[in-house]
Parts: sequence; structure tokens; C-alpha cells
Amino acid sequence: MKNNPITDKEKQFLIDNYPIKGKEWCCIELNRTEASVRYYASKLRLKLDTSSDFYRDFQERAANSKVGKKRPDHSIKMMEYSKIGKFPILTSKRTDEDRILTSLHFKDWHKNNNHPKGFKGKKHSKDSKDKMSDASKKMWANKNHKVNSDKHRQMLSDRASKQQQKGMLKNRYSNSKKGTYNINGKDIFFRSMWEANYALYLDFLIQQKQIKKWEFEPETFWFEKIKRGVRSYKPDFKVWIIDDIIEYHEVKGWMDSKSKTKLNRMRIYYPEIKMVLVDSKVYKQLQSKLGKVLSFYI
Repeated sequence: MKNNPITDKEKQFLIDNYPIKGKEWCCIELNRTEASVRYYASKLRLKLDTSSDFYRDFQERAANSKVGKKRPDHSIKMMEYSKIGKFPILTSKRTDEDRILTSLHFKDWHKNNNHPKGFKGKKHSKDSKDKMSDASKKMWANKNHKVNSDKHRQMLSDRASKQQQKGMLKNRYSNSKKGTYNINGKDIFFRSMWEANYALYLDFLIQQKQIKKWEFEPETFWFEKIKRGVRSYKPDFKVWIIDDIIEYHEVKGWMDSKSKTKLNRMRIYYPEIKMVLVDSKVYKQLQSKLGKVLSFYI
């Protein structure tokens, strides 16, 4: 096998084939050593295409053999440390206590150590920022890069949906006045003042024996067949009516396209669920009739 400098034709061959065929196949076709192909693939910044048949086959073979399993003894030791809480960041289900311990560990480490790359207190130069910007643009422009793969986009969509359900994403509506409101002695976090006032109204209905009880955002409905965009919906209120009928009430002052999609998909995927929309017209009627009586927040 040859190990002389690579030609432009061989470079193009690697660019076209390495991501979808892998290292060993390229070695045979180019009659080059493994070290040579690996070196030039690294220099050309080539990576395996995670959506290719070769990559999927490689993963299956790796899972059934020792190929790709690095330092198994080390892995076992680290998991043992994890179980006794020495490395809580490694646990699959982290508790609040784990997160606090992890935070304290890293804060203590940074107090007593320099930045891992010696960059503490420094800033990137304009030249460095331009290089990072160009690299980022090239990454997104490359159709074969993993960030443009269906698998990666699906992962981002799943993560965004879960973060939204946990309330980790910021509210897009700055005038919604989200926060903790006192509802007849109970402190509850609402995403808008309208939701808090509607909760006061539901408590009033309980007193009038028109409903049994209500809960705020207790359930999430998933649209399993949807792979992109709106994939789940968490109605504002679950309401138990006197005759054991359950309704879900949504307070929506402004109906945007995403909200319409959620309600439409609820009708398609959960036709048995009764949805009640409290739009601006309905809300303002309640506010006009009962706002002062129920001490609505303003």
C-alpha cells in the first residue's frame, strides 16, 4: 500500500465516499494505509454520515461486539462512582439534590483552578469570531452534516417540546404578566393574568356547585404521528363538571397559528376530549360581569 502525499483526485474521492463508505472501504479503493486515510479524513474534517446505511450497519456491529466500546473497565468504575453519588452528573435520572451537588462541585472547581483552556477573563478577537461564524455557516450549508439530518432535527424537536411542557422556554408574549398568583389561599404559577383570573372564576363555580373541582395544566396530550412542529398540547385547565363530565378549558386572548394547530390536532387525535375555548370575547364578558365581585387581578 502507498503512503505518499495525497492527490487532489484522491482528496475528492475521500470527500465523496468517506462519509458514506467508511475508512476501510476507502483504504482498499485508494490502496492506502489505514493511518493515511484516517489522517487525510481528519485533515479534510470528514465525518461519517449518521443517516447512511454504512453507519447504521457499523453501529449494529459495534453493539454486538467490542468494536467501539472504549475502556469497559473504566466505564464500570465510573458507574460505580455514579451510584454512590460521587459523580451525580452521570446518573440517568438526576434528582434536585444531584443537581445541587453537581453545581457546588463545579463552582468549587472553578474557584481553585484556572480555565481549562487558559481563557478565563479573555474575549474572542474579531478574527476568531469571523472564523467561528464562517465555520457555523458552512456547517449549516452542508447537507451531509449531522445538524441537517432527520435524526438531529427530530432530536431538537423532541427536546423543544419537552422543554416547553416543563415551562423552560420563555413566554413569547411580554405583556402576559406571568407569575405566582394567590387563588383563594393557594399560590399558583400562571403564564398570564387572564389564566389567574379564570382560576378565580372556576373557584366561584365550585362555590355555586356548578363544577366539582379544577386543576391547572395537569396533563399533556402528544400527537405521536407528528414528527415536526406542534407535537404536543397542554390545556390550561382540567375541569370536573357535577355530572362527572371532564372538560379542558383553554384561555386564549390571541389565537395565533400555532394555537390553532394545537386545537385542530386535538380534534383529530383526541376527538373524545371536550375542549372549551375561552377567547378574548368570552373573557371580557366574565370580567365585565364578575371581575369586581371576584377581585380579578388587573
